[in-house]
Amino acid sequence: MAALLSSPVSTGFVARAHERLAERLEAAGFDDAMRSALVGEPVLCGDETPVNVAHKDSDEHGTPVPGAPHVLTVRTPEERLVWYRALPARTKVALRNLGVLGDYAGYLVRDDYAGWHQFDKQVAGVQQCVAHLFRHLQGVLDLHPDHQAWAGTVRDVLRKAHTAVEAAKAARVEGLDPALLAEFRARYDKAVTWGQVTNRHRDWPKGNHPGYTLARRLADKTDQVWLFTTVFSVPWTNNASEQALKSPKLHQKVSGYWHTLATLGRFCTVRSYLTSACNHGLRAIDAIHNALTGNPWTPPPIMA
Repeated sequence: MAALLSSPVSTGFVARAHERLAERLEAAGFDDAMRSALVGEPVLCGDETPVNVAHKDSDEHGTPVPGAPHVLTVRTPEERLVWYRALPARTKVALRNLGVLGDYAGYLVRDDYAGWHQFDKQVAGVQQCVAHLFRHLQGVLDLHPDHQAWAGTVRDVLRKAHTAVEAAKAARVEGLDPALLAEFRARYDKAVTWGQVTNRHRDWPKGNHPGYTLARRLADKTDQVWLFTTVFSVPWTNNASEQALKSPKLHQKVSGYWHTLATLGRFCTVRSYLTSACNHGLRAIDAIHNALTGNPWTPPPIMA
């Protein structure tokens, strides 16, 4: 404001303007419209990140509510719809109370946080983020390049499968060659089995060896690891959600924290609105003006 209009404004003025915009969006039912639009999408990506809140909510006894506040994003694989929500804690109940995933029947791309598991039976399928898996595989491989070479094999096979999928998409082919996919899966299964066998009784200070734990997970959730090879509309990583979460992380890096969950919630509403509106061709200043004058942008209906 100072640079454009030569009229410096206080932090309180900016905070009140932000609050006013969030209130107009709430009155117009923006979040409800986003929920309805997201439920109708064929593929969604979801992720969350912890954030700093200076004054947490309290219960009826004045005791701070337990749990670490998070910002969650549920978005389409491309940047068409990006929805942020403030969570008081990273829990199953908080995820369920979002009002989106409880009724969702499409494909969900996510990491393996247990809170997401409650939706597995109702969705069409789950794609575990392969980028997350690669980090776990690299961690096991770093423990011993020879003993844990199976982890490198799994990583290489998944990369080759992704390359094959991208080539098939470019050639407008509807699916991978069955023989090629079977070859990839056989190599994967063999490496994962070896990861279990070689680490089953390997010494570790606490509990099972990390290699055994990871190999068991890859074996038990094979279908969730390989969904991208049979459903081409599903991305193989959850990078879309991680990219969306850069916005609140950057805000926190600059400001350090949010004062309350309410201010965090307003940030999420405004950021959802501006990001999604701009991704539909609006300028931010026009989107803000439309909201303040009672005509905010809302997600267009999904065409049958």
